[in-house]
Amino acid sequence: MSNNIQEVDNANPLVGGSKSFSLKGLKISGIDAPVFLGIAAVVLIGMYMELLPGNIVSGLAVTMVLGGLLMWIGNSIPVFGTFGGGPILCILIPALFLYWGLIPESFAVLADNFYNEWGFAELVVTGLIVGSILSMDRKMLMKTGPRFFVPLLGGVAAALLIGGGVGHLIGFGFTETIFFVVGPIMGGGMAAGAVPMAEIYASSGNGDPATYLALLAPAVMVGNMVCILVAGGLNGLGKRKKPLSAKFTGNGKLLRTAEAESDKKKEKEGILPLSLRNLAIGLLLASGLFVFGEIVNSFVPSLHAYVWIILGAAALKLFRILPESIEKSSEDWYEFISMAWVPAVLVTISAGMIDFNSVLGIVTDPSYMTLTVLTVILATLGAGFVGVLVGFYFVESSISAGLGMADMGGSGDVAVLSASERMGLMPFLQISSRIGGAMMLIILSILAPLLM
Repeated sequence: MSNNIQEVDNANPLVGGSKSFSLKGLKISGIDAPVFLGIAAVVLIGMYMELLPGNIVSGLAVTMVLGGLLMWIGNSIPVFGTFGGGPILCILIPALFLYWGLIPESFAVLADNFYNEWGFAELVVTGLIVGSILSMDRKMLMKTGPRFFVPLLGGVAAALLIGGGVGHLIGFGFTETIFFVVGPIMGGGMAAGAVPMAEIYASSGNGDPATYLALLAPAVMVGNMVCILVAGGLNGLGKRKKPLSAKFTGNGKLLRTAEAESDKKKEKEGILPLSLRNLAIGLLLASGLFVFGEIVNSFVPSLHAYVWIILGAAALKLFRILPESIEKSSEDWYEFISMAWVPAVLVTISAGMIDFNSVLGIVTDPSYMTLTVLTVILATLGAGFVGVLVGFYFVESSISAGLGMADMGGSGDVAVLSASERMGLMPFLQISSRIGGAMMLIILSILAPLLM
């Protein structure tokens, strides 16, 4: 990371900076507090008066203001801030305020359009994927990739077998647990998981897809929230002064090797520091790979476009096609997104995609809630322990292969990585969400005709 970024981080409470509430010298989102609060007041007045036009500028303004403020508040709370307080507030407060009627419903519409319809999701996730892959050490990428599917399978097996068994013991039912709790949580999110899953169940059972989707959606949303809380907890445990084990956390590094420790210490020579030119190059390259993914996806629709983006970026890295200066530009674009837009993404997810009525419906059912939490924990522990056996750190393997499977796909990946402060693991969570989710659909399509 460049010195420029480090200086911003040190001054920015959103990235673990000062916890002081003194207004003197206080910065929110890297801006002097009075200036930020002045901008926030103008934007929020416009939001509550419902005067904001439905465009990307309004979406950026409101979500960056709310995201910056909530991230600062959450990270400033003692203990809570250590366990991902900022991201957790960003993902909970907007949805909760909408449920209570404290935020106009028009903001939910704006947030949903901003994230899903106007392409902000693709811009952010593609930049994070490409930047994190191209900033990886080439040798580490070659060593990590092939063995990653082992903990992925470990998490799936633990959730299916143990989760189903517990569901049977508490009277919820083995098949009901597999199909309506474990399946949707581990299926890769809503659009790529729950929706096709409902079609699979409808073709095998006695119901229509809409009926099944109504049963699947709550588990996806609540499971995603549990994933964020678990990610924050793992991050907090990883920050203990006395680590639980030498194999417990790699502080963002997945593979336990000497190269993993030394790689970050190496300075790249002859590469320009962070600049506007670098950001422009990084944006252009990420956008080009996004289009590449869409083109290949049109010919091979069975694999999500993000999978092809991952493979394309990995090929550029493995075959050394790009000069180091271009790779550095992609890394800088990734750093910019992480610093400036991740809080905004979390707010849009909360306001536009979380329905608190469905969440409360699950919370009032003790058996369902127990199995939902248990599924996430089993996936986390299964992926973590199996990951240790193949040379990964427990925390990073749990997050990448466990929570990456159990969260809500692309948006869930961003939230989990923000709470765990490990954005560099984005490619692995995308593999879990896309390829792992597809694997889960295959498993359920085999089981559904037999058990439903």
